[in-house]
Amino acid sequence: MNVAETRHFSALLMSIFYALKAALCNTLEQINGKNGLIGKLSLYYSTVLERQIDNRQTWHLLHAQLAFLMVSFPVECPLLLRMAFAAWFVISVKMCKQVLAK
Repeated sequence: MNVAETRHFSALLMSIFYALKAALCNTLEQINGKNGLIGKLSLYYSTVLERQIDNRQTWHLLHAQLAFLMVSFPVECPLLLRMAFAAWFVISVKMCKQVLAK
């Protein structure tokens, strides 16, 4: 490759990376933004709990809910794995409790 081809290839890669970055930022904004999924869940949790819940607290509540589902969902799995899910649930609830106390 000569210098011109190398520069063209480099510019092409940079434009691809910038497009990917823009797409990723846009997706994250749609998920975590004030009008995104997490923002709407924050409003829902704020209404249910009758106090202001921010995005970070919403993520912790979702984490605890996912851990609970993994413990309670009736899937046949080894006892050791079920115990690991239970430990994950206990830890996530403690973390959620700490975050909600602030």
